[in-house]
Amino acid sequence: MSVCRKESEVFLSRFLRACFLNLIFACVFLAAGADVSLAQIATAETPKPSAITPEMLSASFAEVSKRVEAAVVNIDTKGKVPADVTLKGEKPGGNSGDDLMELYRRMMPRRPSSAVGSGFIVDKAGYILTNEHVIDEASRIIVSLQSGEEYTAKVIGIDKETDLAVLKIEAGRDLPFIKLGDSDRARIGDWVLAIGSPFGLAQTVTAGIISQTKRETPYASQFQKFIQTDAAINRGNSGGPLVNMDGEVIGINSQIATSTGDYNGIGFALPSNEAANVYRQIKET
Repeated sequence: MSVCRKESEVFLSRFLRACFLNLIFACVFLAAGADVSLAQIATAETPKPSAITPEMLSASFAEVSKRVEAAVVNIDTKGKVPADVTLKGEKPGGNSGDDLMELYRRMMPRRPSSAVGSGFIVDKAGYILTNEHVIDEASRIIVSLQSGEEYTAKVIGIDKETDLAVLKIEAGRDLPFIKLGDSDRARIGDWVLAIGSPFGLAQTVTAGIISQTKRETPYASQFQKFIQTDAAINRGNSGGPLVNMDGEVIGINSQIATSTGDYNGIGFALPSNEAANVYRQIKET
């Protein structure tokens, strides 16, 4: 009887030892599996950024254009008409045909000069920003909206140092406007859109990147340190907005570097922070 009891105790001891070892092995296995799972979870929480496809970029351009183009305006100016030149008491020197033609040309009334530029509405009350050189010496300024409506604009003020002008139209209703963004956040390589009326073709949108910031040009004043872009800017684009992909104006298209008078891939826009400062001063004082 005692022998059987002793054998039972030995069997129980071996059984418990086996269970204990199996428990240890199970814990080790589960710990290893948990490590793998945690590693997988960590990897899943930090996915690699997906590349931007041409389709995605095109959709972004379309969305930004749709958002801001209603606030971009076409500006048509008529210059001051000079008085007739009669040359009282003056006679041509001799009887040559050239002298007679010159006298005739100088006696004829001159036609008023005209120019086309761009601008954009920055306040629902009808305040518009453009370049000073667009409206320089204009006797009449006609602003055309995207809807086709035309208004005679009043010059609120100008600043020749930054080539900026503030206009105002009275539409009798709230107008769509564009927000001035923070040009100090503009980075080289950022995508931008230039919107305006090159050669009088209103609501033209071109795309490019920021080529450089704080660029000085030979004809710039000390207050003009431009944003340089390769977005197409031509005659008639002057005064139009340079817009970032958030639909904010970061610059006012002002100059181009060209050997032909037209687009050569280098355009310059006055930073929006400088424009906002001038606009605020003109509007207040």
